[in-house]
Amino acid sequence: MKKLPFTIAGLFAALTISLLLVFSCSSVPVTNGGEHPEGTVTHIYIAFGQSNMQGPGKIEAQDKADISDRFQILNVVPAVYNGKYRGVGQWCKAVPPLIIPDANIINWKGLPTGLSPVDYFGRTLTENTPENIIIGVIAVASGDLGLAAFAKDNATVMKYYNTTASSTAKQGMDNFGRKMYTRIIDMAKIAQKNGEIKGIIVHQGESGVDNKSGVGWGDLLKLIYDDMLSDLGLEPNSIPILAGQTFGGGSGNTNGDLNADKIKQFIPKAEVISSVGCDGRLEPDGVSIDNIHFGTTGLRELGKRYGAKMLELNY
Repeated sequence: MKKLPFTIAGLFAALTISLLLVFSCSSVPVTNGGEHPEGTVTHIYIAFGQSNMQGPGKIEAQDKADISDRFQILNVVPAVYNGKYRGVGQWCKAVPPLIIPDANIINWKGLPTGLSPVDYFGRTLTENTPENIIIGVIAVASGDLGLAAFAKDNATVMKYYNTTASSTAKQGMDNFGRKMYTRIIDMAKIAQKNGEIKGIIVHQGESGVDNKSGVGWGDLLKLIYDDMLSDLGLEPNSIPILAGQTFGGGSGNTNGDLNADKIKQFIPKAEVISSVGCDGRLEPDGVSIDNIHFGTTGLRELGKRYGAKMLELNY
């Protein structure tokens, strides 16, 4: 008798995966493939950046409570988060942690990926928009990356950074299953089938200054912004992009172009989000601040500021 290419264990594993795919996000009003219920409109936002966008904050009970079903994250990597499976291209209720580059929720510094500005950005929007609007976010971020890591192609990275340098711009190009830019565009195209892209939020600037070749941070951000809009079939300068200040209210190491007046010279629709007064993350001694990363309360406030500005611009 010909041996069947199956085993009981294999069949059980396949069934288990199938059940996870079916029931993973059954508690929220979405279906696989990015569809949302009839009568709703989906407003899509793209979020990208490095560690402060990915989520350095400790997640507390209040951060998982009272999250609207209308606040959704479009998952970019397959894994089980919060006890439920999230498949690629699947809308899920936005319960933190939201931005995980692979199946491991431990971030680049060996710490659990936690609270991000995206969490309270989305909360702010859902709390202040009509009930028929679903706020959907596509979020791709990872620590210690120069801005060029989010560029469309490797040639761009080589143009802006020396080819022999060990710049952070060259790290993370294959996070999220493929190049970060490509992953953002692929997911955004899925989301566009059932919604409209309304804006971008970005937080980057703590690293990547090394080995620059005389090209400004604003120029590179404009290139990324222009490429995104072109690849997504959007008109040039048609949606807002909000760029957050680094910890302490400054422009950071790389983004000296990040101030309210100058950034509009690069992107007319750009706005700066102040970080003044946003608390920092404590070191293990519980007293000193690490001077780079925001803490949980600071991230909540920063996310609310992103949300308030987007409300002002879009609603």
